[in-house]
Amino acid sequence: MTPRQVWQQMVEGNKRFIAGEPAHPRQDVERRAELASSQHPTAALFGCSDSRLAAEIIFDEGLGDLFVVRNAGQVVSDSVLGSLEYAVGVLEVPLIVVLAHDACGAVGAAIDSTGPDAPTLPAYIWRQIAPIVPAVRRVQRDHAVDG
Repeated sequence: MTPRQVWQQMVEGNKRFIAGEPAHPRQDVERRAELASSQHPTAALFGCSDSRLAAEIIFDEGLGDLFVVRNAGQVVSDSVLGSLEYAVGVLEVPLIVVLAHDACGAVGAAIDSTGPDAPTLPAYIWRQIAPIVPAVRRVQRDHAVDG
């Protein structure tokens, strides 16, 4: 499939999801047996680990159709890049989708961390959101200038 065809399939699946009419494709016993020996996803998807964002469900895809890479705040890291490189270079997916969402807790924590009364965060949470903070400060600075 071409990247355009894969994207169109995902858009159609999302339309079914939105309409409340998912087909739940390729989720049966035969599909699970097929996937036991190999995987051939049609797209890689990078998104936030927020529990409300189950890519296979919102795009009405089947088991093994998407190679999903997720972390809190959708922060690009070596492990994310390595995973996406694997999807493209080894699994030969023709399309990478970057999926963002509203009300992200990690982005909210990054915003809150810049305030004067910012709470002290546990070390690993701070390490996860720290790459987001420069963008938050840039936006805050630009909005302060715009008045």
